[in-house]
Amino acid sequence: MKFTIAVSDLASLLKALAPRPRKNDVFILSACAARVFVESKGNIGGVEALVFADGAATLPVKTFRELLKTYEGKQSLTFEAGPDGLHIENFRMPVLHYEASPKPPANFKVFPITRMPGSPESRGQEEDRI
Repeated sequence: MKFTIAVSDLASLLKALAPRPRKNDVFILSACAARVFVESKGNIGGVEALVFADGAATLPVKTFRELLKTYEGKQSLTFEAGPDGLHIENFRMPVLHYEASPKPPANFKVFPITRMPGSPESRGQEEDRI
């Protein structure tokens, strides 16, 4: 799993879905369908994000919320997770469970990115057609 998200968006999701976490509360952080989802105690919320690779990690709510507070000055963060843990910049934390192919909680239409004619990304393609 790898995604980039606004720190405030992720903090808001956690605050709404796990407002008063207990010591042993856990949540599922997943990235798929061009969104990041937070699932806690049967409630699910999501927000659009830049998702590079799908995945889902189960994490302790209280520890993760405290960790997010240390990045409050940042606008956005890139999260990368696998069976070996969750990586945020140079920090690594263990995950309780990892799933490589999560299913989104609903059907979402994800549209491919189309390049505008003349944009730097499409210039190479236009030159190939000439």
